[in-house]
Amino acid sequence: MKRSLAPLCLLAVITALGCAASAPPQAPTPPGRPTLVQAETDPLADAFAELVATLRAVEADIRRSPAFGDEQERIGGYRHVLRSIAKGLEAEVRQDPDYPYFRILDWWLREGGDNPDQRYAFSPIRGGEAYRVWGELGSATRLELQIYAGRPWDGSGRSAGYLTFEEIELEPDGSFEIWVTPEEQAGNWLRNPPEGTTLFARHIYADWNDEPTGDIHIDRVGFEGRRRPPETEAELAAKIRAASVMFGTTARTWPAFVQRRYVHSGPKNSVRPPLDTYALGGSRGRWMSGGYFELEESEALLIRIPPSSARYQGIQLADMWMASLEHGNQVSSLTTTQSVTSDDGAYWYVVANEDPGHANWLDAGALRRGTILIRWDGVEGALDEAQYPSAELVRLDALAERIPGIRPVGEAERDAVRRARREHLQRRAHR
Repeated sequence: MKRSLAPLCLLAVITALGCAASAPPQAPTPPGRPTLVQAETDPLADAFAELVATLRAVEADIRRSPAFGDEQERIGGYRHVLRSIAKGLEAEVRQDPDYPYFRILDWWLREGGDNPDQRYAFSPIRGGEAYRVWGELGSATRLELQIYAGRPWDGSGRSAGYLTFEEIELEPDGSFEIWVTPEEQAGNWLRNPPEGTTLFARHIYADWNDEPTGDIHIDRVGFEGRRRPPETEAELAAKIRAASVMFGTTARTWPAFVQRRYVHSGPKNSVRPPLDTYALGGSRGRWMSGGYFELEESEALLIRIPPSSARYQGIQLADMWMASLEHGNQVSSLTTTQSVTSDDGAYWYVVANEDPGHANWLDAGALRRGTILIRWDGVEGALDEAQYPSAELVRLDALAERIPGIRPVGEAERDAVRRARREHLQRRAHR
């Protein structure tokens, strides 16, 4: 296996620091005194050395992955490593369940098929304790809260509580206050069970407009004015080790997930029947479908999605590392609010590397391979089979024959759409 000619900068820096940290300088032994073997350990150096070792091991695994193909996929693989370590450090080293702040997963830290229409907020919590959550809905279409026990996304946990948008009472100005406690409270309430580990909140945007996008905040009840005690070396070392575990798990989970659930679960250039995600630890009322595309030059994947009774419906592209594509300066996702219907009443989407001239273009950029995610939110009951999506591989020059009532779009309109999307995302940037 060839090594990269330009090593990962972060790896070089951490490795250099790790080598220095793993061998702390020793004071010279005074003349005539016997040299003593030091039995003491350095918990910070040991934990940091574990992080360095994990980083090296993950890089090797990523380079062996089937997703590590052409130049764009190799770049994506290293970006995936960088994002994963940043996420692990934020989640395990910086966050604190007693003095919590929400960690935001957005276009900076893309992972796990992150939805461009959502602003994800995570906070660690102590199971069975009381928390107060407050904020504003803003221009979001929906707001949801969920409690995790463990980590459902890597198979080591489950959903332990859920509060739907329909269950949240908003003030006339769109503000809200939600109590997350073990005992029931008046007003908006979500039970925090003893096994709770993470509070997960979503703002969901069906329309990327120029209105304020809202926000969300959290406090542990009774800790709002307390002085935070200093941490010990052992405590920080434990956090570094936890970050190393999370980083390694995250980095390895998603490319393996793509191979298992997308590449090997059905034919390429197709979409699967929708599934109820709540049964798999996801959101109540959310159904999802997906597929795997592989395009040659001048080819396109044509996807037909009928309208439904869902309160939100959207489609997006992701890479082989399960990260969303650029979605501010590149239209790689669309909601039904942002899409046009064709003469048969359905939404026809074109996945292509070059502009097909149709309004509902999902721009794959320079990627020839990737994944497709389709979501329906706020579904009551089950989706009818007549609302299931379908897909077919076509040549770009045959689209007009296949789409009933194709909606032509010129470059000026494309530019205006991208400009509006970027402005909305700028408003969503609360990091």
